[in-house]
Amino acid sequence: MADHVELRTGAYLDSVTLMQVSRTVAAAPGVDAAQVAMATELNLDVIRGMGFDVPQAAPNDLVIAIRGEDDGIAAGQSALEAALAQNRSAASTSGGLGEAPPPRTLGGALRLSGADLALVSVPGEHAVTEALDAIRAGVSVMVFSDNVPVEDEVALKDAAAEAGVLVMGPDCGTAVVGGVALGFANVVRPGPVGIVAASGTGAQQVMCLLDAAGVGISHCLGVGGRDLSSAVAARSTRQALAALAADPATESVVVVSKPPAAEVLADLQAYAAGLGKPVHWATLGAGRPDLTAAVEAVVVASGHSVPERWPSWRPDTDGAPTLDTGTTNAVPQGHSLRGLFCGGTLADEAMLVAGAVLGDIRSNIPLRPDLSLGPDLRDTGHVVIDFGDDALTQGRAHPMIDPTLRLERIATEAADPTCGVLLLDLVLGHGAHADPAPELADAIRSAREVAAAAGRALPVVVSLTATQGDPQGMARSADLLVSAGAEVLLSNAEATRRALRLLGHDVAEAEHATHDTAYAPGGLRATDSAELLGGLLSRDITVAAVGVSLFADALRAQAVSVIEAAWQPPLSGTALGLSRVIADPRRDAANAEALRRMLAAGADLVDVRPASEALGLERGTFLHAGPPITFDRASGPLRGALVGAMLLEGLATTAEEAEAKLEKGDGITLEPCHHRDAVGPMAGVISPSMWLYELRDEVHDNTSWCSLNEGLGKVLRYGAYGPEVIDRLHWMNTVLGPILQQAVRVRVDREGGIDVKAIIAQMLQMGDEGHNRNRAGSLMLLRELLPTMITADASSSDIAEAVRFSGANEHFFLNLGMPACKLSTLAAHGIPGSSVVTTMARNGTDFGIRVSGTGDAWFTGPANTPEGLFLGSYGPDDANPDIGDSAITETAGIGGFAMAAAPAIVRFVGGDVPFALRATQTMYEITVGEHTAYQVPILEFRGTPTGIDVVAVARTGILPQINTGMAGRVAGTGQVGAGLVTPPEQCFTQALAALAEAVGH
Repeated sequence: MADHVELRTGAYLDSVTLMQVSRTVAAAPGVDAAQVAMATELNLDVIRGMGFDVPQAAPNDLVIAIRGEDDGIAAGQSALEAALAQNRSAASTSGGLGEAPPPRTLGGALRLSGADLALVSVPGEHAVTEALDAIRAGVSVMVFSDNVPVEDEVALKDAAAEAGVLVMGPDCGTAVVGGVALGFANVVRPGPVGIVAASGTGAQQVMCLLDAAGVGISHCLGVGGRDLSSAVAARSTRQALAALAADPATESVVVVSKPPAAEVLADLQAYAAGLGKPVHWATLGAGRPDLTAAVEAVVVASGHSVPERWPSWRPDTDGAPTLDTGTTNAVPQGHSLRGLFCGGTLADEAMLVAGAVLGDIRSNIPLRPDLSLGPDLRDTGHVVIDFGDDALTQGRAHPMIDPTLRLERIATEAADPTCGVLLLDLVLGHGAHADPAPELADAIRSAREVAAAAGRALPVVVSLTATQGDPQGMARSADLLVSAGAEVLLSNAEATRRALRLLGHDVAEAEHATHDTAYAPGGLRATDSAELLGGLLSRDITVAAVGVSLFADALRAQAVSVIEAAWQPPLSGTALGLSRVIADPRRDAANAEALRRMLAAGADLVDVRPASEALGLERGTFLHAGPPITFDRASGPLRGALVGAMLLEGLATTAEEAEAKLEKGDGITLEPCHHRDAVGPMAGVISPSMWLYELRDEVHDNTSWCSLNEGLGKVLRYGAYGPEVIDRLHWMNTVLGPILQQAVRVRVDREGGIDVKAIIAQMLQMGDEGHNRNRAGSLMLLRELLPTMITADASSSDIAEAVRFSGANEHFFLNLGMPACKLSTLAAHGIPGSSVVTTMARNGTDFGIRVSGTGDAWFTGPANTPEGLFLGSYGPDDANPDIGDSAITETAGIGGFAMAAAPAIVRFVGGDVPFALRATQTMYEITVGEHTAYQVPILEFRGTPTGIDVVAVARTGILPQINTGMAGRVAGTGQVGAGLVTPPEQCFTQALAALAEAVGH
């Protein structure tokens, strides 16, 4: 027997999917044990408890643990890959050439679908971020997620109230809106009773009992288990009551809750009394009616008769299931009640009912703090456990979906001689386990057999929360449990009393309850229902969902229109920063302003000048691409370009002398191009004698510069510095630069500057993307310059050579597109609260970004090496890490962000045409808007994705897509290929932390 354990990063799947995958792997032939789960502490404890040795892992890592013989492990791995592939296929909605990939966030799903209700079931630490998307979109949201801090819940609900929408949750397990069941919900007949529920299974119990009595519901609005606590103070309950009071289909309302704070309940009752509709109270607590009694009051008030007996089933003498018509007593050897529940409110109710007879009951959700169970959840006395409590669901599916922990505990109790009666619940309905009864029946049967073998009787009572319409089948489920020896009751309170009688206690039958309402006929009525919650209760709903796919599947099974986000955890360590930055009240307006400025920025070519004149560069000062760097850390291409610049400027006569002087640093200054609002392709070196294009943005009074393009092959920007490189640079300084200067200045005098932004807009319509494909742009630029180039004051041979050189260079336009993009992002820089990226640049060692709201600070990480196509015999080992300021094109919304406009680019950088389309469509997920001038024909002239948002990158894990040339690793090599690359995550995690630090300052 051998163990196979592996970790996979970036492979997040929700807990329900992983439960299903684990079962598939465990069922493979020859597999003795298997677990596939995210590496949360709870899951790691389980896996280690199975005997596996798991290495150090992060919560977003996927752990795969398989035990078996060699053939079994191989079969398990094969089953794993097949299951994962099936899941990927089922999740994909982008199979066609032009179909967009699914959205990654709830906000993206809402924008795509226009849904009017949202459902969030991601892990709790990320739920607030998703829920805020809904609130900001003016959409009510059900937050199934638990483990959300109460202060975040309060902030969410305050934001929702201001937006006029409802937050159902967090930890809201159940809701029914207009007949649509969300989360865990039973199939209940329509009717006049509205439910507001600070409880999940409590609401389901109430709905099922109402249904059994022939009384239907209009809506059930869950508000989360803490809404009636002192901290939350019924924020959502008040909104929900007002909405139901205004709903024409609702004649009366019942409020369901776990034990509420007394002062909150009192205030809420006073509020409800003025709503103008009867309000009933099914709020658990000492001295208050149980849920069954509360339902009976509602039934009577609705003009119906309370059933003489609520449905129940028990084994007859032959062991066959039959409807229960009486009671029997059995006294087991054990003395203790052991309640093992999936529903927290049902557990609460059981403790309240049983505690009045048994006294203290210990629990993981105790009625008093001193009754709390220890970490092992064991005690020899009376015990009730809620397996759906937050502490037991971190990284695991809810026990109503994955009952594994409870099934294991049933076996443990079977072997414990102090266990007298097992009290269990089973909750059916949409969202729950597709067929939970067989597994539970097997566990009950096995437990009773274990107890019998030890000479003990072990009665089992099951509270079945179900209706005749539930997809699992109420009668069938009850029959299976009864056949295993359990007694089954529809009323949880009656099931608890039955368990007490089986323990030998004399417990009287409960009397039917009477009215318990707060109703003032002349009270104030709420406003028209169409005005409340955006009219949510009066329309057919569509749902945007993020998180557990099972809930989206349940909605589809109800023929509800639903769009599902393909959610992934945010970049590691960003959860707290995200919540802080997203809550920054400045951010939305700041990002909108940043986008407005980017789109409004102009870009006119107005001059061509030497760098010494344009930028004031002094002898010995060299600009370079990317963030700041010292020569000792410089990559091969940058070192080579600096050596070539030293030779060009006459600061050295040999490469060796130049390198020695650069290493020594005397009289040498290295500075990023961006620090002077300039940009440089690849190595980006600008020395004083080099000529520069000068572009102006008159709208924002900004200027940017870029060197002239040298063409392809062995050129300075790729780190080559041989004689032919230096000779070409001298010719550009003495011939090309002056001719271009004359041509531009004459053009400016006659017609004004050349509108480079307009050329970019046109070239995107003609198959260019503006970074690695510039054919159309270069020809359009040449068309603008030729009339004045050919009349320049220069020899005909010099003019001919300048025209030939410019016309033969397919990247001639790149060096104007880059400063045009720089002007766009420069206009958006320096806006407090904005999370828009305004610089992306690489120096061959580091990748750096700057962000509008954090000033001129650089956030850096190691530059990645592009992957793509290579020239000649070059290969991956020859390529240097990413280098150049040309990623300013992507920062401004073209280049890799506009690949869909230039499908032919894949022949230069790799990939295929569907990839080019997906690349652009994916970038919409991480940008704040679309460019109004730069449009993509194949996407029906949709604007290019513009304004990279640090928050969106951190949330989705989608990194900006850059297409780029590749420089040789060794100085002097030149270009070795072209490919695709993304920035390192660190740039964005650092930037997010800085934005979070700046909130409130």
